[in-house]
Amino acid sequence: MTPEDLLVLAEQSCVDAAKLLREVSVDVELKGTFDQVSSADLELERFLRAALTTGAPGSAVVGEELGSSSAHITWYVDPIDGTRNFVRGLPLSCISVAAAIDDTLVAGCVLDPFRDELFTAASGVPFQVRSTGLTIPPGASPRPLVLTDIPLPGSPYTGEMDLLTDLLVIADVRRVYSTALALAWVAAGRADAVTNLGVHPWDVAAGAVLVRESGGTYTEIGSNGFVAGRGEIVDWLVDRLEGIVS
Repeated sequence: MTPEDLLVLAEQSCVDAAKLLREVSVDVELKGTFDQVSSADLELERFLRAALTTGAPGSAVVGEELGSSSAHITWYVDPIDGTRNFVRGLPLSCISVAAAIDDTLVAGCVLDPFRDELFTAASGVPFQVRSTGLTIPPGASPRPLVLTDIPLPGSPYTGEMDLLTDLLVIADVRRVYSTALALAWVAAGRADAVTNLGVHPWDVAAGAVLVRESGGTYTEIGSNGFVAGRGEIVDWLVDRLEGIVS
């Protein structure tokens, strides 16, 4: 299957999962000290695993809730990125699916079910946003707009509060608590950069494809951090985050 074929399958699977999301009940349990999982997370991941591996026989899935394996074609699935927002009724979460061929990310799809916005891109397929809601073309601002959830509760790193304090001096900052959605917004030009620590492959795989295919950069920092976006603020963030994780 080509990257375009994989993107088409990812898109349809996300759209169908969003329809299922309207029907499932939402029960919530703790998953660690600072994290939660809902029944919707589990049901959507089961659905996405079945849809993706049926559509691409022999493929494997790396998922947040139900385990990971790898193959020639590997899917990275986050059924609800931003669960803590989702279970409180805050419309800041999304469905995220990416595809890799031989460990190289080639396709990404992020679907915001609240705004009915679909962000897609693949190798050889330009970044695109499809929305049925109100959209405003991103305009210029006097300072860069940065999305970050740093510092997160329970983080093992020091220096994060200093980073946030210094960042507030030079940039406008928003906290989203959905990394995949934040990456999609950067790809769409709604923010200049996004950076986070404590992320997992399923959090960032689709968004990394979107940012790269839209002309931005995505830089991994340490074992669980990244900076993505455009402009001088990206280099500043890379330097500061490398200092924190080193």
